[in-house]
Amino acid sequence: MRAGIREQSLFVAGLLTMVVARLALLAIPLRRILNATNGLNRRWPVRTVSPMGSRRAALRISQAAAYCPLPTTCLSRTLAAHFLMSRLGFSSVPRIGVSLTNGAFGAHAWLECQDNLIIGDKSPDGTEYQPVPSLERFFT
Repeated sequence: MRAGIREQSLFVAGLLTMVVARLALLAIPLRRILNATNGLNRRWPVRTVSPMGSRRAALRISQAAAYCPLPTTCLSRTLAAHFLMSRLGFSSVPRIGVSLTNGAFGAHAWLECQDNLIIGDKSPDGTEYQPVPSLERFFT
């Protein structure tokens, strides 16, 4: 498959996955969503890593989020990207961070691949979010 067609396919898959992730988060607990996506990835493992590269794949997934007909959240983008990166053969780690600023609790999600931030931002509004390490077991 040519590189351009691969990227177009990933964009479409990203758009569909964003919609599914957003709708799922409205009705299904996060743990069940993670169990389902991890189960799919275990049931149909990827045999080879995509020649596209993780950065380029993340760029296409981010572009898909911008065109999603539903408003996306950092968590829906992270979940969709984690699932798609797994399907492309890349190992990624979703992160959920929390902050407490002036008595206000905040939470944020982002995706790391090979120790590089590829989807989202650790401090999107200038607030530093501390990753919650105990949640990592749900993402494997």
